Amino acid sequence: METLTVVIIEDEEAHFSLMKRAITREFPYASVFHFQEANTCFERLDQINPTVIITDYLMPGMNGIEFLELLNQQDIDSPVIMITGQGDENIAVRAMKSGAKDYLVKSGDFFTLLPSVIERVIRERELKQSLHASERRFQDLAESVFNWLWEIDVHGRYIYSNPVVEALLGYQTDEVIGKYFYDFFSNSDKQALKNKIYQIIENVEPMRLFDTIFIRKDGLEVIMMTNGIPFFDKKGNLLGYRGISQDISERKRTEIHIRNLSQQLINAQETERQMISYELHDRVAQDLSVSKIECDMLLKDQPGLQSHVKEKLLAISNSLQRAISSVRDLSYDLRPPVLADMGIAEGIKIYCEEFSKKNGVKIDFRSAGLHFFDMDSNSAIHLYRLVQEGLNNIRKHADATQVNIMLMGASPNIILRIEDNGKGFDVKARELALSNEKRLGLRSMKERVNLLGGRMTIQSRPMQGTNLLIKIPFERQKSESKKAHINH
Repeated sequence: METLTVVIIEDEEAHFSLMKRAITREFPYASVFHFQEANTCFERLDQINPTVIITDYLMPGMNGIEFLELLNQQDIDSPVIMITGQGDENIAVRAMKSGAKDYLVKSGDFFTLLPSVIERVIRERELKQSLHASERRFQDLAESVFNWLWEIDVHGRYIYSNPVVEALLGYQTDEVIGKYFYDFFSNSDKQALKNKIYQIIENVEPMRLFDTIFIRKDGLEVIMMTNGIPFFDKKGNLLGYRGISQDISERKRTEIHIRNLSQQLINAQETERQMISYELHDRVAQDLSVSKIECDMLLKDQPGLQSHVKEKLLAISNSLQRAISSVRDLSYDLRPPVLADMGIAEGIKIYCEEFSKKNGVKIDFRSAGLHFFDMDSNSAIHLYRLVQEGLNNIRKHADATQVNIMLMGASPNIILRIEDNGKGFDVKARELALSNEKRLGLRSMKERVNLLGGRMTIQSRPMQGTNLLIKIPFERQKSESKKAHINH
């Protein structure tokens, strides 16, 4: 407890002496100031700064109620204990309404009760000051941070907003209070988000990392990331939600810019691969084929060649054939022509068959629902590369004998699932190692999926195989008329 300074307004000297004795016995270091009437006390309050004031009701000059009213007018918040010689409920009610913290009658146990009443009143004052300080800290923080702090009731109406909302959305605080949370949403996703948030409120769940487009007062869009938690009354009834919304517009624009640049880089790589593929197929492979034909013609047209010369020419011919096959395989891997000629499903099927023959791994490939999507060449090559990278990872690390691949169109996503019966791995440990891993592997696949705006999840346990699920949003769907034509 802080240093105790007590002011007693009492016109009877005997009563004052007994009160002072009771107080100093309980609080030995207390300072006690005595006044016989209220006017003189009031003039000295600024100098004394009392911890608590004890005043009699009946005094010369102004009475205790009038003294309380004067304190209220001057905004002096020292707690006051009213005392009187006889109990009167009307006086007690008036005293408490005027701001007295307690009311005591000068009865037989008055001097015994007085110290405990003083202590309780002081504790209440300290609690009030502590609460006020906490509120002040919150207010200072709320007004200094550059994030929108808010509260909504159970119906979704704003009941609190910090002033930052004006900088973020252009609205004054009083323009926000009473509005519903969805009143500021973009029309493009208003209904879906409205339903989702009301479902969260109904289930009394926290709001986690909501990315929402808000419309400013001037009509501009602001992307906000929102988190919120429910709050309750003393009985556990839901009162509403309080949370924080952060402007992430610039970050989103940067992410989109980086994604676009990365997409352009991938597209440029694929274009370069296509050029190299054409160069290998149309020039290098052709030149090697011409050289092999000339070598074979030399063997055929010159029967008189010595045997060791024929053996060397035959070896050269065989070497050229192997080079031709390697160049054509490389050209095919760089830009498989089957994707343009026969489509993504057939292209992956052929790749799986060739991979199976070369590596002795049984592959079961299936596809469904792809005819509903209007897939361009870039989308097709991305999916092809994901299958290619997935199978190469299995070949290098899994020791699998069976792989199941499913490529499926399920609006609005294209889903790719790759399962193997290999030795598996600890997913968490591998994810932690991805940032430091020099090999591309899963990291390359994850980056490609992220650039496509998709999501990749991995399920694996040591000696129990691996299940890789890729879900990519795809907006370019064929029109209903085209679908009907296909189905017929």
